[in-house]
Amino acid sequence: MSHRKLSIEDLPLGLIAPEAPYNALLARGIKAREDGNSLSRQEMDEIEQRRREVWSEIQAMKDRGMKHYSRYVARQHEFSYDEQGLHFDWKKTDFKRIGYESNYYASDAETKTLVPVELDPEGPRVIVFASGRAFAERNVRLLHLSPEEAMEHARYIMAAQCHLARSRLVLNAGSDGPQVAAFAYDMVTSEFEIPAMRLQSILDPDFIHPVSMTTAERVFGNLIADAEFTERGTFVRKDHKILGKPLADAEIIDRLNGLVLVGGSVGCVVTIQATLYLRQLLTELAVSDPVVDQAMSSFLIINLGPTTILPVDPCTNHLAVINMSDEFVFAGLDVGPLIAKAKASGHCLVANQKPTPSGSSRDVSIILDGPGTTYEGPEGKVFDPDGTHFGHSLKHYFTDLRDRGFANLLERVFQTRGAFNIADLMHEAEAHGEVNLRLEA
Repeated sequence: MSHRKLSIEDLPLGLIAPEAPYNALLARGIKAREDGNSLSRQEMDEIEQRRREVWSEIQAMKDRGMKHYSRYVARQHEFSYDEQGLHFDWKKTDFKRIGYESNYYASDAETKTLVPVELDPEGPRVIVFASGRAFAERNVRLLHLSPEEAMEHARYIMAAQCHLARSRLVLNAGSDGPQVAAFAYDMVTSEFEIPAMRLQSILDPDFIHPVSMTTAERVFGNLIADAEFTERGTFVRKDHKILGKPLADAEIIDRLNGLVLVGGSVGCVVTIQATLYLRQLLTELAVSDPVVDQAMSSFLIINLGPTTILPVDPCTNHLAVINMSDEFVFAGLDVGPLIAKAKASGHCLVANQKPTPSGSSRDVSIILDGPGTTYEGPEGKVFDPDGTHFGHSLKHYFTDLRDRGFANLLERVFQTRGAFNIADLMHEAEAHGEVNLRLEA
């Protein structure tokens, strides 16, 4: 824990509603626990009541429109903006960022540390885009770390998230099973850039961050083209044109099949933006429009705890996983309507977009009822903002998906050839008793 005193602004809803009684109660509760004092059931009930009050007030702002709400949050961050979005140098300039020399790391099962790994472009793969915390996101719990310690912390979190993905989402976790690796994309500076990326996703959905462009070339490059690459794994260009040619149409589809990208927190934004840029890369390589659409439908993105609205390509299979008690998700995403749909149907699968005329939407959400800052545990009411990260714990996300049988769903994804629809696969898996899509497991 940092030696710096916790402030209201450090809390998930602190900047959004600094005067809300909930935030003051939450800060006092955390301080009391740090001092070795437990909270009474009555105190926890009051915290929960105040949380519901501030969530209702914030939801009322969202109901006026998410762009209206995002501009309010931008003002709270003291960001400047206009009709085109936020004003920041990073919108036009790429600069040196936190990163690693190797693209991919696997988690060693015995030591639970990271080891560089090469991925087979033709086999089943799960690539984990580590969350912002993994790259030493600046927050009150990490301020006491030196840069070197912060990078070690990042490696530890990356290894843990990679281990969670393998142990929770893959049926055959042995050496002959699907490859699972963490992708070390260059991280943005979180003091302002991470919240800015979240807001920009709503205010200017067409914007793609330079880091996401680089990430797309490093992840998708050898899956779509026979080309020259730089030492960083990006395309070599001459006169702004890629030096290379696209792979055969069938080979592009084959290499994208069996690919699952897992984003966490801010990693959700990077996965989506990288996919949007993939479409641009395929078009730049002169791949025909029908094949581009098929390619975009040949892999799966699973985003755990997305903290903003994500402008998903209509052909992309996207599964957003949301804990209805996740305060970071609530702070940036309009989850109210999704939760209402799930509760009304008793089914945790809901569509994020209206179904297309040709079939159901490929952009869907799974609503989970997981632990939050306060929750009912086996032995009664629990107050645990640190252990759940205010409901934003990726460990809880991975564990809930495991308990619902989602490893069976991924096995279906790995075995599917060509374009597919994730909602259809989920319904098939449910019909065969392989996954549990009831709201309460």
